[in-house]
Amino acid sequence: MDMTYALSFTRFALHARLPQEIISVSVRPSKDDPRVDEAMYAHMDFQGPDGNPVHSRVYTDMAREKVAGVIPRVWELPSIEVETEKAIIYFYNAMMPHLYHYISVMDKTTGKVSYKKQYSGGPLWGNVVTSTGEKGGNPHWSTYRWQLEAFVDVVTGKTPAYWVSGEESIWQMQSIDSLYKAANLPVRPSLGTKLG
Repeated sequence: MDMTYALSFTRFALHARLPQEIISVSVRPSKDDPRVDEAMYAHMDFQGPDGNPVHSRVYTDMAREKVAGVIPRVWELPSIEVETEKAIIYFYNAMMPHLYHYISVMDKTTGKVSYKKQYSGGPLWGNVVTSTGEKGGNPHWSTYRWQLEAFVDVVTGKTPAYWVSGEESIWQMQSIDSLYKAANLPVRPSLGTKLG
């Protein structure tokens, strides 16, 4: 499920554990293995930080055809849109922001849109001296490199700038399992499950 990233982004933005309700799920199974989702669209409700429901729509497709067979659909890179009472926030290319990204914030009252980019530092990592000795990291680091920095901090006894807890990981997998069940796909085996 490549939707795990989009689902994780949603849960992170909302500080949510599990979807309160799965409204609908549609899936396109893989041609190679019908137990695997090649594409999935899910509409869910989460409880927002204020207790009110927040609607989330997540779409992923691992087999999008290229335009004319050669042009990748870069305009469809994994992105997130969050609508609040006062603004609509859109994060383009959340998966690979080191290559290119932008964050647009539209004020719903004025209609004014502002654009932001953040390639290193930021509120969590800005004052952290990384493994290379740089403060705030390097603007060319991928999201995976930032994860590695946090892992190195943990295994060397330091407090990481950000860490996904074991409990958080379990909530993520429970959320994924609930989507698989709603899509009538088999849930992935858990630790200790005998395969074959």
